[in-house]
Amino acid sequence: MCERNLCRSTVVLFLAAGVVLMSSIKSANAKTPVEHLKEAEKPHFRKGHTLLPLTRWGWMMSFDVQVELTENWGYALEFGDATADTVAKLDDPQSIYAKLCALTAADPQRYPLSVLAWRACYSEKLQAEVPEETWCHDMEGRLSNGRKTWSPEAPDVTFQRAGAEAAEPLKAIRRKCPIAAVLNGGEYGLNVIGWDGRVWEGDPVVVGAKGQRSWFDYISERKAHQEVIISDAVRAVVPDRKLYIFYHTSGCPHRDRYSGWWRWAWDYQYMRKVSDIPNSSIYYMHFNSGWTGADDMLTQALNAVGRQLTFKEPLSYNWLCAGWEQEKLGEAAFSDLERYMGYLKCYYTAGQIGGVAGYFSYPRPGGFTGDVGEQPPHWLRQMMVLGHAHALFSHLEDFLRNGDLLPGPDKHRFSKDQPAYEFPTGDAEARVVARKHRKRAEWLVTAWAAGGNDREVSVTIPDLGKVTVLARKSGSVYRVTLKDGQPVPQLVDKDGMLPTAGLGEARP
Repeated sequence: MCERNLCRSTVVLFLAAGVVLMSSIKSANAKTPVEHLKEAEKPHFRKGHTLLPLTRWGWMMSFDVQVELTENWGYALEFGDATADTVAKLDDPQSIYAKLCALTAADPQRYPLSVLAWRACYSEKLQAEVPEETWCHDMEGRLSNGRKTWSPEAPDVTFQRAGAEAAEPLKAIRRKCPIAAVLNGGEYGLNVIGWDGRVWEGDPVVVGAKGQRSWFDYISERKAHQEVIISDAVRAVVPDRKLYIFYHTSGCPHRDRYSGWWRWAWDYQYMRKVSDIPNSSIYYMHFNSGWTGADDMLTQALNAVGRQLTFKEPLSYNWLCAGWEQEKLGEAAFSDLERYMGYLKCYYTAGQIGGVAGYFSYPRPGGFTGDVGEQPPHWLRQMMVLGHAHALFSHLEDFLRNGDLLPGPDKHRFSKDQPAYEFPTGDAEARVVARKHRKRAEWLVTAWAAGGNDREVSVTIPDLGKVTVLARKSGSVYRVTLKDGQPVPQLVDKDGMLPTAGLGEARP
């Protein structure tokens, strides 16, 4: 019996040693995110550009990754959540929070800081202490459905307190260094009609306040009223910021896509004052059909842009993701990154001046900090692609700041009250978006093979005429001029995936 136990122990030890050996081999071959970034071809930014720094939403990354992304890829340093707990760590010079702020304080232009606002409306303490009128009640004066549902008629004092609680940690950070960007993740407080409409219909105070207005008009106005109290409180403590956005504040990618779209949105005419700049949320294979199909992402993006243009708001800063829902969709969750690059080039041509790189599941192996494998993981490659696209348009910023997105000849596929803001190619999966410079006869034309192989396409643009360009999977960006009345297209991004190669190198 002892001999059998000894043999078993020997086998266990041998197997354990093998596991350690294999782990060592794996660890030796695997790389950290910063190693992948340092080995990759860097984007080349135009010196002195004023595009907004890129930001990120997700689990916090390591200090060295953040520094690399900021120094070479166009990203702001990522402070993470501004809470009482995180700002308390500013007194510890060895904490990542203190190190980030010290770096920003030393050179705010080179190391802009991005912070996630504290969403105080989630706080159980706040919810326990705000006035009872904050919640919806039924005809008998009881909490609707026995739970706390935010009322459209909640008193202003509730949101004044939420705004003060969100602002306080930002003040502490601001005492250490400037804050370039504040991202408010939203998804709190007053909901959309699709979630809480039935509750509001049973609250006599709400029904009386609504009167004859439509639910969409009433709820949109009330959401904006409540949220702007919080937004203004946050903006007041960071007056020198470059960006404050509330998730999300846009012309709505789904506007008129189907009959009930308004039940899941707020009207932009009210909500636009909540953020500094329009910001849409469009993620790969998330309430869309990807790059092609009936509900493709570019059609959604241009739908929101078209609505924003009716309010003379030509620029945007958007929430982006090339896929993350692997548990739900498997490998189909992740975009071909060439197509993602092409999509981003179209979005920038449509007026995007930066964006939030989102990723909403915790990746294995390594998460966002440890060894992530021999090849860069998809979440990191997404960020690298966005950095390259951002750098390209740092060289073309004049077209964004001093140009206009051109309406195509057709109406938008969803919103028939506005132009499509693209030019038909005769090929549903070859897309062309164009801008015209306001001060000179020069156009920016972007052609993208959203599906299929690279191929030439022709479009006719007013005042320019018929122009033939190459639609690539990774997108093609052309500067087009006129010579003897004929269009002369010059390809800017000769390498589709390294679009700034040859454009000159400068620090972001």
